[in-house]
Amino acid sequence: MLAAPMSNFSASGSTARAGQSEKARETVQAHTLIALVQDRTGAIDRVVGLMRRRRANMQTLVLGRSEVDDVVRVTVSVDDSEVAVEHLVEQLRKILDVRNVINIPEQEAISRELALIKVAYTPAQKAEIFEIAQLFSAHVVDVAAETMTLEVSGSTARVEKCVAQLNPYGIREVARSGRVTMARGTND
Repeated sequence: MLAAPMSNFSASGSTARAGQSEKARETVQAHTLIALVQDRTGAIDRVVGLMRRRRANMQTLVLGRSEVDDVVRVTVSVDDSEVAVEHLVEQLRKILDVRNVINIPEQEAISRELALIKVAYTPAQKAEIFEIAQLFSAHVVDVAAETMTLEVSGSTARVEKCVAQLNPYGIREVARSGRVTMARGTND
């Protein structure tokens, strides 16, 4: 029986990725990339396709209009090494429809997330759920006979804490936006 060549494996036994560093898993960090992309047919597909081919470990992907007409703002949260992310940024810049790509360090970022949380309740629990909503500055956006839907926004950690507090009541559904991010201050 022939053995497979080991050239694609690192010392840790994991497969190497094209354009990725061989650094230990401990050096993986959270990065936020913002790409401004021309709003043309297939442009977003090319951006997402490149990230998929480069095996970017995307945590969130948010698309939305930017302050410029016909330009879409793509915000991607990735977990990877600095070397891998810088290589990804350079590859994204080569796409014709990409106007600009920036990697915003966590300490220079303003990030927010939105979540809609549908939670089950009994009449006896209604007041408790309202208290939790007030604690997290959440808004009640819908009340039905057996469920209540809350809207909470803030940091990812804040949203996760709110979900954790509501979990004992029986969460029926959670819809999260992913992180929307911009750089602090007036730097471009």
